[in-house]
Amino acid sequence: MDKIRIITLGGLDELYKNMTLVEVNDEIYVIECGVKFPDKTKPGVDYIIPRFDYLLANKSKVKGYFLTHGHDSIIGALPYIYDRVPAPIYCTNTTKTFFCSFCVHNHIDYRKYSFVIVKPSDDIRIGNRLISLFSTCCNFAESFGVSISTDQGNIIYLSNFVINNDNVPGFTNDFAKLGRICDQKTLVLLMDAEASEKPGYCAPNYRLISLIKKELFDINGRAFLAIDTPDLFNIIDVINKANKYAGRKIIPYDESSRELITNLMKSGYLKVDKNSILSIEDVNRINPKELLIFITGFGAKLNSKVALLASRNNDEKIVFLTEKDTFIFANHITPENEVSTTDALDELYHNDCKIIRVKKDFVRMHAQEEDIKQILSFIRPKYFVPISGSFKQLLAAAKLAVSMNVGLNHNSIFVVDNGNILEFEAGFGKLSSNKVISGDLLVDGKGIGDIQNEVIEERQKFSDDGVIILAATISKSKHQIVAGPDVQSRGLVFLKDNEPLMKEITRLFISTIEMELAKEHYSISYLEEATKDIVFKAIRRSLNKTPIILPIFAEIE
Repeated sequence: MDKIRIITLGGLDELYKNMTLVEVNDEIYVIECGVKFPDKTKPGVDYIIPRFDYLLANKSKVKGYFLTHGHDSIIGALPYIYDRVPAPIYCTNTTKTFFCSFCVHNHIDYRKYSFVIVKPSDDIRIGNRLISLFSTCCNFAESFGVSISTDQGNIIYLSNFVINNDNVPGFTNDFAKLGRICDQKTLVLLMDAEASEKPGYCAPNYRLISLIKKELFDINGRAFLAIDTPDLFNIIDVINKANKYAGRKIIPYDESSRELITNLMKSGYLKVDKNSILSIEDVNRINPKELLIFITGFGAKLNSKVALLASRNNDEKIVFLTEKDTFIFANHITPENEVSTTDALDELYHNDCKIIRVKKDFVRMHAQEEDIKQILSFIRPKYFVPISGSFKQLLAAAKLAVSMNVGLNHNSIFVVDNGNILEFEAGFGKLSSNKVISGDLLVDGKGIGDIQNEVIEERQKFSDDGVIILAATISKSKHQIVAGPDVQSRGLVFLKDNEPLMKEITRLFISTIEMELAKEHYSISYLEEATKDIVFKAIRRSLNKTPIILPIFAEIE
Protein backbone atom coordinates (compact mmCIF):
# COMPACT_ATOMS: atom_id res chain seq x y z
CA MET A 1 0.00 0.00 0.00
CA ASP A 2 1.19 3.54 -0.76
CA LYS A 3 2.99 5.42 1.98
CA ILE A 4 1.82 9.05 1.97
CA ARG A 5 3.28 12.15 3.60
CA ILE A 6 1.91 15.69 3.25
CA ILE A 7 4.20 18.55 4.24
CA THR A 8 3.34 22.23 3.97
CA LEU A 9 6.30 24.62 3.82
CA GLY A 10 4.36 27.89 3.48
CA GLY A 11 0.90 29.39 3.74
CA LEU A 12 -0.10 28.08 7.19
CA ASP A 13 -0.64 30.63 9.98
CA GLU A 14 0.24 33.28 7.40
CA LEU A 15 -1.07 34.73 4.17
CA TYR A 16 0.71 33.97 0.88
CA LYS A 17 4.00 32.07 0.38
CA ASN A 18 1.96 28.92 -0.41
CA MET A 19 3.87 25.67 -0.86
CA THR A 20 2.67 22.10 -0.18
CA LEU A 21 4.49 18.82 -0.82
CA VAL A 22 2.57 15.60 -1.44
CA GLU A 23 4.94 12.64 -1.09
CA VAL A 24 3.73 9.24 -2.27
CA ASN A 25 6.34 6.52 -1.74
CA ASP A 26 9.43 7.92 -3.50
CA GLU A 27 7.63 10.62 -5.50
CA ILE A 28 7.19 14.26 -4.46
CA TYR A 29 4.62 16.54 -6.10
CA VAL A 30 5.03 20.23 -5.27
CA ILE A 31 1.74 22.14 -5.32
CA GLU A 32 2.26 25.91 -5.53
CA CYS A 33 5.50 27.71 -4.84
CA GLY A 34 4.84 31.32 -3.88
CA VAL A 35 6.19 34.43 -2.22
CA LYS A 36 4.90 36.91 0.30
CA PHE A 37 5.90 40.54 0.42
CA PRO A 38 7.97 42.03 3.26
CA ASP A 39 6.54 44.59 5.66
CA LYS A 40 8.35 47.70 6.92
CA THR A 41 10.33 45.63 9.45
CA LYS A 42 12.37 44.12 6.59
CA PRO A 43 13.69 47.11 4.62
CA GLY A 44 15.42 46.35 1.33
CA VAL A 45 14.00 42.83 1.06
CA ASP A 46 12.27 42.05 -2.25
CA TYR A 47 10.42 38.84 -1.40
CA ILE A 48 10.05 36.20 1.29
CA ILE A 49 10.03 32.59 0.10
CA PRO A 50 9.66 29.27 1.98
CA ARG A 51 12.73 27.47 3.26
CA PHE A 52 13.12 24.43 1.03
CA ASP A 53 15.81 22.40 2.81
CA TYR A 54 13.68 19.25 2.69
CA LEU A 55 13.01 19.68 -1.01
CA LEU A 56 16.71 20.18 -1.70
CA ALA A 57 17.66 17.07 0.28
CA ASN A 58 15.09 15.02 -1.70
CA LYS A 59 15.34 16.68 -5.10
CA SER A 60 15.72 13.35 -6.93
CA LYS A 61 12.17 12.49 -5.82
CA VAL A 62 10.55 15.66 -7.19
CA LYS A 63 8.33 14.77 -10.16
CA GLY A 64 6.83 18.17 -10.87
CA TYR A 65 5.58 21.57 -9.76
CA PHE A 66 1.85 22.27 -10.08
CA LEU A 67 0.97 25.97 -10.28
CA THR A 68 -2.78 26.20 -9.71
CA HIS A 69 -2.89 29.81 -10.96
CA GLY A 70 -0.60 32.75 -11.62
CA HIS A 71 -0.63 35.03 -8.58
CA ASP A 72 2.76 35.83 -7.03
CA SER A 73 1.68 34.01 -3.84
CA ILE A 74 1.48 30.85 -5.96
CA ILE A 75 4.35 31.17 -8.48
CA GLY A 76 6.85 33.72 -7.15
CA ALA A 77 9.25 31.46 -5.23
CA LEU A 78 9.78 29.00 -8.07
CA PRO A 79 12.39 31.09 -9.96
CA TYR A 80 14.53 31.07 -6.78
CA ILE A 81 14.16 27.32 -6.14
CA TYR A 82 14.09 25.79 -9.61
CA ASP A 83 17.84 25.96 -10.35
CA ARG A 84 18.59 23.86 -7.26
CA VAL A 85 15.55 21.59 -7.52
CA PRO A 86 14.61 21.31 -11.22
CA ALA A 87 11.46 19.47 -12.34
CA PRO A 88 8.72 19.94 -14.97
CA ILE A 89 6.32 22.83 -14.31
CA TYR A 90 2.65 22.03 -14.92
CA CYS A 91 0.54 25.14 -15.51
CA THR A 92 -1.89 26.75 -17.93
CA ASN A 93 -0.77 29.09 -20.68
CA THR A 94 -2.17 32.10 -18.78
CA THR A 95 -0.19 31.20 -15.66
CA LYS A 96 2.93 30.72 -17.79
CA THR A 97 2.47 34.22 -19.26
CA PHE A 98 2.39 35.79 -15.79
CA PHE A 99 5.25 33.58 -14.56
CA CYS A 100 7.46 34.73 -17.44
CA SER A 101 6.49 38.33 -16.76
CA PHE A 102 7.50 37.89 -13.09
CA CYS A 103 10.87 36.54 -14.26
CA VAL A 104 11.47 39.45 -16.66
CA HIS A 105 10.58 41.93 -13.90
CA ASN A 106 13.21 40.30 -11.66
CA HIS A 107 15.87 39.95 -14.41
CA ILE A 108 15.59 36.14 -14.56
CA ASP A 109 15.82 34.19 -17.83
CA TYR A 110 12.48 32.35 -18.20
CA ARG A 111 13.72 30.30 -21.17
CA LYS A 112 15.51 27.83 -18.87
CA TYR A 113 12.30 26.41 -17.38
CA SER A 114 10.70 23.16 -18.48
CA PHE A 115 6.98 23.89 -18.89
CA VAL A 116 4.21 21.38 -19.48
CA ILE A 117 1.21 23.45 -20.59
CA VAL A 118 -2.10 21.99 -19.45
CA LYS A 119 -5.77 22.90 -19.63
CA PRO A 120 -7.63 23.40 -16.33
CA SER A 121 -9.43 20.02 -16.45
CA ASP A 122 -6.74 17.81 -17.98
CA ASP A 123 -5.64 14.40 -16.75
CA ILE A 124 -1.89 13.83 -16.49
CA ARG A 125 0.04 10.62 -16.03
CA ILE A 126 3.41 10.83 -14.32
CA GLY A 127 4.78 7.30 -14.36
CA ASN A 128 1.89 5.16 -13.11
CA ARG A 129 0.35 8.02 -11.11
CA LEU A 130 -2.81 9.75 -12.34
CA ILE A 131 -2.98 13.47 -11.62
CA SER A 132 -6.43 14.89 -12.34
CA LEU A 133 -6.96 18.63 -12.69
CA PHE A 134 -10.36 20.31 -12.42
CA SER A 135 -11.21 23.89 -13.35
CA THR A 136 -12.01 26.28 -10.49
CA CYS A 137 -13.29 29.84 -10.23
CA CYS A 138 -10.98 32.32 -8.49
CA ASN A 139 -9.76 35.79 -9.34
CA PHE A 140 -7.20 34.45 -11.83
CA ALA A 141 -8.19 33.00 -15.20
CA GLU A 142 -7.73 29.27 -15.86
CA SER A 143 -7.17 28.25 -12.24
CA PHE A 144 -7.45 24.58 -11.26
CA GLY A 145 -7.55 22.18 -8.35
CA VAL A 146 -5.39 19.05 -8.17
CA SER A 147 -6.28 15.44 -7.36
CA ILE A 148 -3.49 12.88 -6.88
CA SER A 149 -4.52 9.22 -7.01
CA THR A 150 -3.26 6.73 -4.44
CA ASP A 151 -4.43 3.28 -3.38
CA GLN A 152 -5.65 4.84 -0.12
CA GLY A 153 -7.87 7.29 -2.01
CA ASN A 154 -7.46 10.61 -3.78
CA ILE A 155 -5.60 13.57 -2.30
CA ILE A 156 -7.47 16.71 -3.40
CA TYR A 157 -5.92 20.17 -3.20
CA LEU A 158 -8.25 23.14 -3.68
CA SER A 159 -6.66 26.57 -3.62
CA ASN A 160 -8.65 29.82 -3.39
CA PHE A 161 -12.02 29.46 -5.13
CA VAL A 162 -15.65 30.56 -4.96
CA ILE A 163 -18.95 28.93 -5.87
CA ASN A 164 -20.03 30.77 -9.00
CA ASN A 165 -22.80 29.62 -11.32
CA ASP A 166 -22.12 32.23 -14.02
CA ASN A 167 -20.59 30.77 -17.14
CA VAL A 168 -17.71 33.26 -17.41
CA PRO A 169 -14.98 31.89 -19.71
CA GLY A 170 -11.83 31.14 -17.72
CA PHE A 171 -13.67 31.47 -14.40
CA THR A 172 -15.81 28.31 -14.10
CA ASN A 173 -15.95 25.42 -11.64
CA ASP A 174 -15.88 22.04 -13.36
CA PHE A 175 -18.13 20.20 -10.90
CA ALA A 176 -18.76 17.45 -13.45
CA LYS A 177 -15.04 16.60 -13.47
CA LEU A 178 -14.81 16.94 -9.69
CA GLY A 179 -17.82 14.62 -9.37
CA ARG A 180 -16.07 11.98 -11.46
CA ILE A 181 -12.99 12.31 -9.26
CA CYS A 182 -15.18 11.88 -6.18
CA ASP A 183 -16.62 8.63 -7.57
CA GLN A 184 -13.43 7.24 -6.08
CA LYS A 185 -13.02 7.78 -2.35
CA THR A 186 -11.27 10.93 -1.20
CA LEU A 187 -8.64 10.28 1.45
CA VAL A 188 -7.90 13.90 2.30
CA LEU A 189 -9.02 17.34 1.16
CA LEU A 190 -6.72 20.35 1.52
CA MET A 191 -8.70 23.57 1.04
CA ASP A 192 -8.24 27.35 1.27
CA ALA A 193 -9.43 28.87 4.58
CA GLU A 194 -8.58 32.55 4.13
CA ALA A 195 -12.23 33.74 4.23
CA SER A 196 -13.62 30.93 6.40
CA GLU A 197 -14.85 33.36 9.09
CA LYS A 198 -17.13 35.27 6.69
CA PRO A 199 -20.78 34.14 6.57
CA GLY A 200 -22.68 33.32 3.40
CA TYR A 201 -21.37 32.82 -0.10
CA CYS A 202 -18.64 34.99 -1.58
CA ALA A 203 -20.77 35.57 -4.71
CA PRO A 204 -21.96 38.05 -5.78
CA ASN A 205 -20.11 40.47 -3.48
CA TYR A 206 -16.80 40.05 -5.31
CA ARG A 207 -18.23 41.51 -8.54
CA LEU A 208 -17.09 45.10 -8.95
CA ILE A 209 -19.00 46.03 -12.10
CA SER A 210 -22.40 45.87 -10.37
CA LEU A 211 -21.18 48.40 -7.78
CA ILE A 212 -19.76 50.97 -10.22
CA LYS A 213 -21.79 50.40 -13.40
CA LYS A 214 -23.80 53.62 -13.17
CA GLU A 215 -20.76 55.80 -12.41
CA LEU A 216 -18.66 54.14 -15.10
CA PHE A 217 -21.28 54.28 -17.87
CA ASP A 218 -23.09 57.56 -17.17
CA ILE A 219 -20.34 60.05 -16.33
CA ASN A 220 -19.24 62.56 -18.97
CA GLY A 221 -15.66 63.09 -17.83
CA ARG A 222 -12.64 60.87 -17.42
CA ALA A 223 -12.92 57.78 -15.23
CA PHE A 224 -10.01 56.66 -13.06
CA LEU A 225 -9.97 53.14 -11.60
CA ALA A 226 -7.49 52.12 -8.87
CA ILE A 227 -7.63 48.37 -8.21
CA ASP A 228 -5.46 45.60 -6.71
CA THR A 229 -3.28 43.87 -9.30
CA PRO A 230 -4.30 40.30 -8.24
CA ASP A 231 -8.02 41.03 -8.82
CA LEU A 232 -7.92 39.85 -12.42
CA PHE A 233 -11.56 38.79 -12.58
CA ASN A 234 -12.74 42.35 -11.96
CA ILE A 235 -10.00 43.95 -14.03
CA ILE A 236 -11.01 41.87 -17.05
CA ASP A 237 -14.73 42.34 -16.40
CA VAL A 238 -14.61 46.13 -15.93
CA ILE A 239 -12.33 46.82 -18.89
CA ASN A 240 -14.29 44.58 -21.26
CA LYS A 241 -17.63 46.15 -20.33
CA ALA A 242 -16.35 49.74 -20.13
CA ASN A 243 -14.99 49.35 -23.64
CA LYS A 244 -17.96 47.45 -25.11
CA TYR A 245 -20.89 49.31 -23.54
CA ALA A 246 -19.50 52.74 -22.68
CA GLY A 247 -17.05 53.03 -25.58
CA ARG A 248 -14.20 53.89 -23.23
CA LYS A 249 -10.62 53.56 -24.35
CA ILE A 250 -8.12 52.27 -21.79
CA ILE A 251 -5.01 54.16 -20.68
CA PRO A 252 -2.66 52.22 -18.36
CA TYR A 253 -1.36 54.74 -15.82
CA ASP A 254 2.20 53.44 -15.58
CA GLU A 255 4.50 50.70 -16.81
CA SER A 256 3.30 48.01 -14.38
CA SER A 257 -0.34 48.71 -15.33
CA ARG A 258 0.58 48.47 -19.03
CA GLU A 259 2.44 45.21 -18.42
CA LEU A 260 -0.66 43.74 -16.77
CA ILE A 261 -2.84 44.78 -19.72
CA THR A 262 -0.33 43.23 -22.14
CA ASN A 263 -0.40 39.92 -20.26
CA LEU A 264 -4.20 39.88 -20.22
CA MET A 265 -4.29 40.58 -23.96
CA LYS A 266 -1.94 37.61 -24.49
CA SER A 267 -4.20 35.38 -22.39
CA GLY A 268 -7.16 36.11 -24.68
CA TYR A 269 -9.54 37.01 -21.85
CA LEU A 270 -9.32 40.76 -22.42
CA LYS A 271 -11.71 41.24 -25.33
CA VAL A 272 -10.83 44.77 -26.44
CA ASP A 273 -9.31 45.81 -29.72
CA LYS A 274 -5.64 46.67 -29.39
CA ASN A 275 -6.40 50.13 -30.78
CA SER A 276 -8.52 50.76 -27.67
CA ILE A 277 -5.41 50.50 -25.46
CA LEU A 278 -3.72 53.89 -25.55
CA SER A 279 -0.57 55.42 -24.09
CA ILE A 280 -0.47 57.87 -21.20
CA GLU A 281 0.76 60.44 -23.75
CA ASP A 282 -2.70 60.27 -25.37
CA VAL A 283 -4.52 61.42 -22.23
CA ASN A 284 -4.99 65.04 -23.34
CA ARG A 285 -5.89 64.44 -26.98
CA ILE A 286 -8.86 62.08 -26.50
CA ASN A 287 -12.38 63.16 -25.54
CA PRO A 288 -12.47 62.83 -21.70
CA LYS A 289 -15.74 60.90 -21.68
CA GLU A 290 -14.06 58.19 -23.77
CA LEU A 291 -11.27 57.48 -21.27
CA LEU A 292 -10.71 54.98 -18.46
CA ILE A 293 -7.36 55.55 -16.78
CA PHE A 294 -6.34 52.32 -15.14
CA ILE A 295 -4.07 52.20 -12.03
CA THR A 296 -2.88 48.90 -10.55
CA GLY A 297 -0.67 47.90 -7.65
CA PHE A 298 -0.75 45.74 -4.56
CA GLY A 299 -1.33 46.97 -1.02
CA ALA A 300 0.74 49.97 -0.03
CA LYS A 301 2.19 50.31 -3.55
CA LEU A 302 -1.24 50.99 -5.04
CA ASN A 303 -2.05 53.45 -2.25
CA SER A 304 1.25 55.25 -2.81
CA LYS A 305 0.44 55.70 -6.52
CA VAL A 306 -2.99 57.12 -5.66
CA ALA A 307 -1.60 59.49 -3.02
CA LEU A 308 1.15 60.80 -5.32
CA LEU A 309 -1.35 61.38 -8.15
CA ALA A 310 -3.76 63.17 -5.80
CA SER A 311 -1.02 65.40 -4.38
CA ARG A 312 0.46 66.14 -7.85
CA ASN A 313 3.75 64.53 -6.90
CA ASN A 314 3.38 61.69 -9.39
CA ASP A 315 6.09 60.78 -11.89
CA GLU A 316 3.51 60.77 -14.68
CA LYS A 317 3.31 64.58 -14.89
CA ILE A 318 1.03 64.41 -17.94
CA VAL A 319 -2.05 63.52 -15.93
CA PHE A 320 -3.61 65.32 -12.94
CA LEU A 321 -7.04 65.15 -11.33
CA THR A 322 -9.61 67.82 -12.20
CA GLU A 323 -13.13 68.64 -11.00
CA LYS A 324 -14.60 66.86 -14.06
CA ASP A 325 -12.95 63.51 -13.24
CA THR A 326 -14.46 60.56 -11.40
CA PHE A 327 -12.05 58.49 -9.32
CA ILE A 328 -13.13 54.93 -8.44
CA PHE A 329 -11.05 53.50 -5.57
CA ALA A 330 -11.61 49.72 -5.52
CA ASN A 331 -8.86 48.23 -3.39
CA HIS A 332 -9.54 45.77 -0.58
CA ILE A 333 -8.86 46.88 2.99
CA THR A 334 -6.47 44.62 4.92
CA PRO A 335 -4.70 45.11 8.28
CA GLU A 336 -1.46 45.69 6.32
CA ASN A 337 -2.78 48.48 4.06
CA GLU A 338 -5.42 50.15 6.25
CA VAL A 339 -3.24 53.13 7.22
CA SER A 340 -1.90 53.73 3.71
CA THR A 341 -5.44 53.46 2.28
CA THR A 342 -6.66 56.13 4.72
CA ASP A 343 -3.75 58.38 3.74
CA ALA A 344 -4.44 57.91 0.02
CA LEU A 345 -8.14 58.72 0.47
CA ASP A 346 -7.25 61.82 2.48
CA GLU A 347 -5.07 63.05 -0.39
CA LEU A 348 -7.87 62.31 -2.87
CA TYR A 349 -10.36 64.42 -0.95
CA HIS A 350 -8.06 67.44 -1.34
CA ASN A 351 -9.11 67.39 -5.00
CA ASP A 352 -12.40 68.52 -6.55
CA CYS A 353 -12.99 65.30 -8.48
CA LYS A 354 -15.87 62.97 -7.70
CA ILE A 355 -14.68 60.08 -5.54
CA ILE A 356 -16.35 56.67 -5.52
CA ARG A 357 -15.08 54.56 -2.61
CA VAL A 358 -16.31 51.04 -3.29
CA LYS A 359 -18.36 49.88 -0.32
CA LYS A 360 -16.92 47.75 2.44
CA ASP A 361 -18.85 44.58 1.54
CA PHE A 362 -16.90 44.37 -1.73
CA VAL A 363 -14.97 41.21 -0.81
CA ARG A 364 -11.93 39.37 -2.06
CA MET A 365 -12.58 36.29 -4.15
CA HIS A 366 -12.09 33.56 -1.54
CA ALA A 367 -14.38 30.79 -0.31
CA GLN A 368 -16.60 31.89 2.58
CA GLU A 369 -18.60 29.71 4.98
CA GLU A 370 -21.25 28.53 2.52
CA ASP A 371 -18.70 27.95 -0.27
CA ILE A 372 -16.65 25.77 2.07
CA LYS A 373 -19.71 23.87 3.33
CA GLN A 374 -20.88 23.15 -0.21
CA ILE A 375 -17.52 21.70 -1.22
CA LEU A 376 -17.23 19.61 1.96
CA SER A 377 -20.75 18.23 1.37
CA PHE A 378 -19.89 17.47 -2.26
CA ILE A 379 -16.50 15.79 -1.71
CA ARG A 380 -17.08 14.22 1.75
CA PRO A 381 -13.38 13.51 2.42
CA LYS A 382 -12.21 11.09 5.09
CA TYR A 383 -9.72 13.72 6.35
CA PHE A 384 -9.72 17.49 6.06
CA VAL A 385 -6.79 19.93 6.24
CA PRO A 386 -7.53 23.68 6.03
CA ILE A 387 -4.70 25.56 4.31
CA SER A 388 -3.74 29.14 3.47
CA GLY A 389 -4.64 31.56 6.24
CA SER A 390 -3.96 32.75 9.75
CA PHE A 391 -4.32 30.22 12.56
CA LYS A 392 -7.64 31.81 13.47
CA GLN A 393 -8.90 31.26 9.92
CA LEU A 394 -7.63 27.67 9.80
CA LEU A 395 -9.38 26.97 13.10
CA ALA A 396 -12.62 28.55 11.85
CA ALA A 397 -12.63 26.23 8.82
CA ALA A 398 -11.98 23.24 11.07
CA LYS A 399 -14.89 24.16 13.40
CA LEU A 400 -17.14 24.64 10.39
CA ALA A 401 -16.29 21.14 9.13
CA VAL A 402 -17.00 19.59 12.54
CA SER A 403 -20.42 21.25 12.66
CA MET A 404 -21.58 19.87 9.30
CA ASN A 405 -22.32 16.23 10.12
CA VAL A 406 -20.42 14.91 7.09
CA GLY A 407 -18.32 12.40 9.03
CA LEU A 408 -15.54 14.80 10.02
CA ASN A 409 -14.54 15.20 13.65
CA HIS A 410 -11.63 16.14 15.89
CA ASN A 411 -9.80 12.96 14.92
CA SER A 412 -10.08 13.51 11.17
CA ILE A 413 -9.32 17.24 10.88
CA PHE A 414 -5.76 18.49 11.11
CA VAL A 415 -4.93 22.13 11.84
CA VAL A 416 -1.19 22.07 11.30
CA ASP A 417 1.74 24.44 11.00
CA ASN A 418 4.42 24.85 8.36
CA GLY A 419 6.90 21.99 8.67
CA ASN A 420 4.47 19.50 10.22
CA ILE A 421 4.27 16.07 8.61
CA LEU A 422 0.96 14.29 8.06
CA GLU A 423 1.35 10.55 7.49
CA PHE A 424 -1.24 8.22 5.97
CA GLU A 425 -0.92 4.44 6.08
CA ALA A 426 -3.60 1.84 5.40
CA GLY A 427 -6.20 4.61 5.13
CA PHE A 428 -5.45 6.17 8.52
CA GLY A 429 -3.82 9.53 9.10
CA LYS A 430 -1.74 10.88 11.95
CA LEU A 431 0.47 13.85 12.77
CA SER A 432 4.10 12.75 12.94
CA SER A 433 6.19 13.68 15.96
CA ASN A 434 8.89 14.79 13.54
CA LYS A 435 9.02 18.08 11.64
CA VAL A 436 10.98 19.30 8.64
CA ILE A 437 12.83 22.59 8.58
CA SER A 438 10.52 25.45 7.63
CA GLY A 439 10.53 29.22 7.84
CA ASP A 440 11.41 32.23 5.73
CA LEU A 441 14.16 32.89 3.23
CA LEU A 442 14.71 36.52 2.32
CA VAL A 443 15.32 37.44 -1.31
CA ASP A 444 17.38 40.62 -1.71
CA GLY A 445 18.40 41.32 -5.29
CA LYS A 446 20.28 38.23 -6.43
CA GLY A 447 20.88 37.04 -2.87
CA ILE A 448 18.66 34.26 -1.52
CA GLY A 449 18.71 33.58 2.18
CA ASP A 450 22.06 35.31 2.72
CA ILE A 451 20.68 38.33 4.59
CA GLN A 452 21.44 38.08 8.28
CA ASN A 453 19.27 39.54 11.04
CA GLU A 454 22.08 41.98 11.81
CA VAL A 455 21.80 43.44 8.31
CA ILE A 456 18.05 43.89 8.66
CA GLU A 457 18.56 45.52 12.07
CA GLU A 458 21.10 47.92 10.57
CA ARG A 459 18.70 48.85 7.78
CA GLN A 460 16.01 49.45 10.36
CA LYS A 461 18.36 51.71 12.30
CA PHE A 462 19.10 53.65 9.13
CA SER A 463 15.37 54.11 8.73
CA ASP A 464 14.69 54.98 12.37
CA ASP A 465 17.70 56.97 13.59
CA GLY A 466 19.81 57.73 10.51
CA VAL A 467 23.56 57.57 9.98
CA ILE A 468 26.67 59.56 10.83
CA ILE A 469 29.58 59.31 8.36
CA LEU A 470 33.03 60.40 9.57
CA ALA A 471 35.92 60.51 7.09
CA ALA A 472 39.58 61.48 7.30
CA THR A 473 42.81 60.92 5.35
CA ILE A 474 45.88 60.00 7.41
CA SER A 475 49.59 60.20 6.50
CA LYS A 476 51.37 56.99 7.53
CA SER A 477 54.78 58.64 7.65
CA LYS A 478 53.74 61.82 9.45
CA HIS A 479 51.13 60.26 11.78
CA GLN A 480 48.76 63.13 11.19
CA ILE A 481 45.52 64.09 9.48
CA VAL A 482 46.24 65.49 6.01
CA ALA A 483 42.68 65.79 4.67
CA GLY A 484 39.43 66.28 6.50
CA PRO A 485 37.92 65.52 8.83
CA ASP A 486 34.55 65.40 7.08
CA VAL A 487 31.47 64.72 9.22
CA GLN A 488 28.08 64.20 7.57
CA SER A 489 24.67 63.28 8.93
CA ARG A 490 21.76 61.68 7.08
CA GLY A 491 18.35 61.15 8.66
CA LEU A 492 19.50 62.10 12.16
CA VAL A 493 19.21 65.85 12.75
CA PHE A 494 18.49 69.08 10.92
CA LEU A 495 22.00 70.51 10.82
CA LYS A 496 21.11 74.18 11.21
CA ASP A 497 19.37 73.41 14.49
CA ASN A 498 22.16 71.20 15.80
CA GLU A 499 25.42 72.94 14.91
CA PRO A 500 26.76 72.64 18.49
CA LEU A 501 26.25 68.87 18.41
CA MET A 502 27.98 68.50 15.03
CA LYS A 503 30.90 70.62 16.26
CA GLU A 504 31.18 68.40 19.33
CA ILE A 505 31.15 65.24 17.17
CA THR A 506 33.87 66.71 14.95
CA ARG A 507 35.98 67.62 18.02
CA LEU A 508 35.63 64.10 19.45
CA PHE A 509 36.53 62.59 16.08
CA ILE A 510 39.71 64.66 15.76
CA SER A 511 40.83 64.09 19.33
CA THR A 512 40.33 60.32 19.02
CA ILE A 513 42.44 60.23 15.85
CA GLU A 514 45.18 62.39 17.32
CA MET A 515 45.44 60.29 20.48
CA GLU A 516 45.89 57.12 18.43
CA LEU A 517 48.33 58.73 15.96
CA ALA A 518 50.52 59.82 18.88
CA LYS A 519 51.45 56.17 19.36
CA GLU A 520 54.48 54.69 17.58
CA HIS A 521 52.28 52.03 15.96
CA TYR A 522 48.68 53.07 15.45
CA SER A 523 45.79 50.84 14.39
CA ILE A 524 43.07 51.74 11.88
CA SER A 525 40.78 49.02 13.26
CA TYR A 526 41.17 50.48 16.76
CA LEU A 527 40.41 53.95 15.38
CA GLU A 528 37.21 52.69 13.78
CA GLU A 529 35.95 51.04 16.97
CA ALA A 530 37.01 53.91 19.24
CA THR A 531 35.37 56.49 16.98
CA LYS A 532 32.12 54.49 16.83
CA ASP A 533 32.03 54.18 20.60
CA ILE A 534 32.74 57.78 21.58
CA VAL A 535 30.52 59.37 18.91
CA PHE A 536 27.67 56.93 19.61
CA LYS A 537 27.74 57.80 23.31
CA ALA A 538 27.72 61.54 22.57
CA ILE A 539 24.66 61.25 20.28
CA ARG A 540 22.84 58.92 22.65
CA ARG A 541 23.45 61.35 25.53
CA SER A 542 22.35 64.40 23.55
CA LEU A 543 19.45 63.05 21.38
CA ASN A 544 18.59 59.65 22.89
CA LYS A 545 18.99 58.14 19.41
CA THR A 546 21.08 55.21 18.16
CA PRO A 547 22.23 55.95 14.61
CA ILE A 548 24.63 53.89 12.53
CA ILE A 549 28.19 55.27 12.88
CA LEU A 550 30.40 54.80 9.79
CA PRO A 551 34.07 55.86 10.23
CA ILE A 552 36.05 55.90 6.96
CA PHE A 553 39.86 56.26 7.00
CA ALA A 554 42.15 56.56 3.96
CA GLU A 555 45.91 56.13 4.43
CA ILE A 556 48.63 57.65 2.25
CA GLU A 557 52.41 57.52 2.55
